[in-house]
Amino acid sequence: MPPTAEEELRALAALVHEERIRLGLSQERLGLEGGLGRKYVGQLERGELVPTVRGIKGVTEGLGMTSAAFLRALADRLDGGEPGRGLR
Repeated sequence: MPPTAEEELRALAALVHEERIRLGLSQERLGLEGGLGRKYVGQLERGELVPTVRGIKGVTEGLGMTSAAFLRALADRLDGGEPGRGLR
């Protein structure tokens, strides 16, 4: 059974949070690097908003990766694969 939209949103939020922490970035720094506000990053990490394509692009730029790599890692996580596999 495919994941629900809520499960996908939680997985996306967790992936952003975990990668930001792994890189040692604050929410503010991630936002600055990706042209987003700290508040947006926080809401995204808490699963309080559904990101736009521009939002995903900003987050991935802030994390220093491509949107494609991020979305592959998210798909791997949702498919039950190794969490974060494919981020680099």
